[in-house]
Amino acid sequence: MFSRIFAMVRKEFRQLSRDRRILPIVIVAPLLQLFLLGYAANLDIRHIPFAVADYSQSAEARELIREFARSGYFDLVMEVDDMRKLDPLIARGEVRVGLVIPANFGAHIGRKSRASLALILDAADANTARIALGYASVIVERFSRRMIIATLNERFNPYSLNLRRMMEEGEGGILDPRIRVFYNPEMKSRNFFVPGVIALILMVMTTILTAASIAKEKEAGTLEQLIVSPIKKRELLIGKLIPYVIIGFIDAGLVLFVGIYWFKVPFRGSILLLFFGAALFLMSTLGMGLLFSVISRRQQQAMITAFFALLPSMILSGFIFPIENMPRAVQYLTYLIPIRYFLVIVRGIFLKGVGFSVLKGQFIALFILGFSFLLVSLSLFRKRLS
Repeated sequence: MFSRIFAMVRKEFRQLSRDRRILPIVIVAPLLQLFLLGYAANLDIRHIPFAVADYSQSAEARELIREFARSGYFDLVMEVDDMRKLDPLIARGEVRVGLVIPANFGAHIGRKSRASLALILDAADANTARIALGYASVIVERFSRRMIIATLNERFNPYSLNLRRMMEEGEGGILDPRIRVFYNPEMKSRNFFVPGVIALILMVMTTILTAASIAKEKEAGTLEQLIVSPIKKRELLIGKLIPYVIIGFIDAGLVLFVGIYWFKVPFRGSILLLFFGAALFLMSTLGMGLLFSVISRRQQQAMITAFFALLPSMILSGFIFPIENMPRAVQYLTYLIPIRYFLVIVRGIFLKGVGFSVLKGQFIALFILGFSFLLVSLSLFRKRLS
């Protein structure tokens, strides 16, 4: 049995080595995808272009504009004399945020009464608009707090030094929160996305390569020769899957190395546990690829089927969109997607350093799904050959 499997593995590697396209696909493509997605998948938004229509021309208005520019989140690209000129700027995408300061702004601030502002946002990209609104709200709140403290300084002069210290140290409110951020203290979205990219690359590479394996044998007419040979059907499938398992581990090691040492993503857990999770995940991805290969007659058909299945898997996995925000029926559907569980494993090991006891449910789910995919593929493969 083992000699026949080994012969099948050797034959598969020899066949792969003769294909000059396989090396770029196996080595270059995963690294290229990691670099592209590692830099592109970033929700940290800075340097948002904004324009100002300042009808006040007061010292208080200039101070507020400087607050926006000093924050690092907004870049002042233009000042206009009429708020109606903001609309075409936003429509052309030259600015994302428009700030309108009314003529009575400085007077209201001087009288210590409530002053109004208008903020115009380009919400074509709702996520960017939401983040920009949050930044702007914090800046306006901070400016408002400074104005309140300045008023208190005037009314309660004996406490002016203390109030000024509070203003400089950001202690203008009644509450004095002490905030600690766990697992990603710098709150870099790259630390969240790069481990997910590792899972995504493993899924795409191994599924597509395996999907082409059996279909290529059918298309080349060599599958019949394998059928009449002494090798059994399960040995044939195992022999064809082992090379792609090895390729999957090579890709996992490459992207893991680049993620840690190039993108500086913190790794706090066990690397052995991560590779154990990757092995279970590979059971699912190879099982899916084998299933697509068995039900397809041609290599092109298998590849198209794999792409058709991978796109919904990526969307519903929680890689980009939180599963908790999806409709209830869609949330139930995500339980059938293996990458959903591996994302929890890889992010938990990378950022939190959690162990098997915490991730046990994810490992069990991956094993059940992987075993089911392989079992269905083997069953269909037998029916096709009988």
